[in-house]
This record gives sequence, C-alpha cells and structure tokens, in this order.
Amino acid sequence: MKTGAQFLGDQEQCKGFVRGIGGWYVYILRRPDGRPFYVGKGKGGRAFFHENEARHPNDRRSNPFKLNVIRKIKAAGYYIAYEIDMITTSEEAAFDREMKLISALKRLHEGGPLTNLGPGGGSVLGSAPISKQRHAATLAGEPEDNPERAALNRFVLNVAPMMSAILKPISQFTVRPTQRYPSKTMSPGLRQAAALVASAAANGLAMDGACRIPRQVNVDGVEGVVENGVACDILTSGMAAIISAKYPSNEFFDLTGEQARKAVGLVGLRKCVDLGVCSAPTEFHI
Repeated sequence: MKTGAQFLGDQEQCKGFVRGIGGWYVYILRRPDGRPFYVGKGKGGRAFFHENEARHPNDRRSNPFKLNVIRKIKAAGYYIAYEIDMITTSEEAAFDREMKLISALKRLHEGGPLTNLGPGGGSVLGSAPISKQRHAATLAGEPEDNPERAALNRFVLNVAPMMSAILKPISQFTVRPTQRYPSKTMSPGLRQAAALVASAAANGLAMDGACRIPRQVNVDGVEGVVENGVACDILTSGMAAIISAKYPSNEFFDLTGEQARKAVGLVGLRKCVDLGVCSAPTEFHI
C-alpha cells in the first residue's frame, strides 16, 4: 500500500514538522530498513511517546512487541524513522485512516510487520484474522467466556499459529515441575520454539545468543506460564535445559547460543526481528 508520506525523517526532524500541525495526524513508525512496525494517530507530541516509554522498564501493561523493537533499534545505535501519513482536522477521519493502514500493512499475526495489538480506530484489541469458527474449534482460540486465556492465546498468535494453547493462566492451571520424559525421544519443533519466543517477547528478552527465558509471563495484566506438556517437550527435545525452582512457575529455560538460534530458526528470523527478540543489524539502513 502506498502511504501518504507527507513527512519522513528522524524524531527531531519530525518534532519540527509536527509543531506546525494544528489538528490530528496519522503516523507510522519505521525500522531503519524502512519497514513499518507501528501505526497510530494523535496530535501534538503523541508520536514520540513510544520512544519515551521504551526508555523505562516495561510495566507489563504496555505493548511488549512495540517496546522490544524500539529498544533493539536504539541498542544497535540506529534511529526510528517517523512518517506522517495524513493531517486532518477530523478525529474520525484520522481513526478511519489508521484502521485502513493497519489493515493494509497487517499486524504480526496477519503475516505483516506491525506490532499493533489492535486494529485501530480506538480499539485496543482485535481478534486475529482467523475465522470465528476455527477459533471455536481450537484450544488456541479466543473464548469469549475466558478472557484470561483469550489474552494469552491472542498474544501467542503474534508469534505463530498454534492448534493448542502453549501459555495458560496461572489462576486456572496447576503448574508442575518441568521433567524430561524418560522413554520419549523427539526433535525440537515449532510449538516448543514458539513458547520460548513468546516468553522472551513478553519479558523483553533478547535471543541473539545464550539466554535464560522465564517460564512465567505477564500479558495484558494476565499472569501466565508455559504449559506443562510444552515445557517438558522443550527439555526432552534438547531445545533448552531447565533451571529448577521451588515453585515451578519460577523455573527458567537455559539456552545456549546454538539452542537459541535453533528456536529462532523454527519461528523465523524475520518474525523474531519483528517481535523484537532478535537483531538484524545488517538490515538496519535508510
């Protein structure tokens, strides 16, 4: 989709441009390689709140994908590119344009590069674009009568499509210690890798090398944990070692650099860059 591109530049240049805007504007945050990662609408200095937010520890109430991407870009010594797509005196028109851009560019769970959790237009959350019928038929869907499970499943769908839940609410789940299956052999798979990447993203951790990934996550205020079977599969397949804890929810997965690369490879390097858990410095250029 061709964007409005009324302005494109770094933050300081954009601040100068925005000072002359009296109404609403729709903006796009872009990676140094030019790919968009967030679309929003606002007025005044709204577009710059995201970088300010990323300078502080994640309070677990904000969008971890967006903050992870910003932190990765800044840590690599590059800058966020700001595009002003549209200027208008109508908030309704700004909302409409925001929704159209998000729909066209697509969010992570739609196969696109955007970290937006919602579809725009003032909506904070929006269902992943998988049919309601399919959602109802799978354990990885968004049950209307279980908002905690829906929040965790929605989060996972940004990482990879799953036919069964890999994160479960602690409040609805008996967490058991992670143990290797004594009579089972298996190879690392996407489901195990997705659990590790999802936890890394939720906890703001990097998987560029050896790392320790918590079994516990917090998504939209929901305390969750990597499901018992998936955790045991991760250990049995050799995708990670386990650091035990008195309470199983406090366990950590311990990955070597090679194991981390394996998990990233199964999910996809491009997706992991988009999720903000991996760097791709060779692609960072304008």
